[in-house]
Amino acid sequence: MANKTVVRQSLKDQVKSILIDRMIDGDLSPGDRIKELQIAKELGTSQAPVREAIRCLETLGYVEHIPHVGAMVRVYNKSEIEEAYQVREALEVHSTALVHDPMDELVEELDERLDQMLVAVQKGSIRMFTQADNAFHRSIVAFCSNATMLVMWESLKVQMQVIATLTKASMPLDEVYSLHPPIVDAFRKRSRDRASLLLKGHYKILSGYWESHT
Repeated sequence: MANKTVVRQSLKDQVKSILIDRMIDGDLSPGDRIKELQIAKELGTSQAPVREAIRCLETLGYVEHIPHVGAMVRVYNKSEIEEAYQVREALEVHSTALVHDPMDELVEELDERLDQMLVAVQKGSIRMFTQADNAFHRSIVAFCSNATMLVMWESLKVQMQVIATLTKASMPLDEVYSLHPPIVDAFRKRSRDRASLLLKGHYKILSGYWESHT
């Protein structure tokens, strides 16, 4: 786990961001205890901003307080994960209709994410692949120029990390990767409708793996 040193102001927000990143990266998994003193030492800060950050994460629903145990990364049930999955699919599919021309910048960014995913496939790294995969899908929402939709998409990161880890552990990474180049080609050809259909197909295939392994 790579440590980050907290600097500048708003320590609470910085600690909160770091903890969320760790959840997304898989360094903190559902059910893991968040040790306040240990986090404070790692980040070179007092326990107060760490405590405040954990409280914020409880409010957001990422962390739950267990009596006599302490703060733990929340364990999402199957229904919650499925709902998050459906919302993310809806956001991305709708975003394809809002992406502005020219799409060259989006295509260039998606190609970069594809390269990163391919490297992850070659290394067999689920964590690296998940990071690149999330970045790929985030780009589609980011380029629709709807800040509210992007905020909603970002709010699902932790839930999606859970399902991504389960799915990619059971579905070969090269198969997951193969779902993405056609989406980029659709954007390259300025075909929003095609991109939308491919995204729907992408989520349908992945949801099949999710349902069969839970």
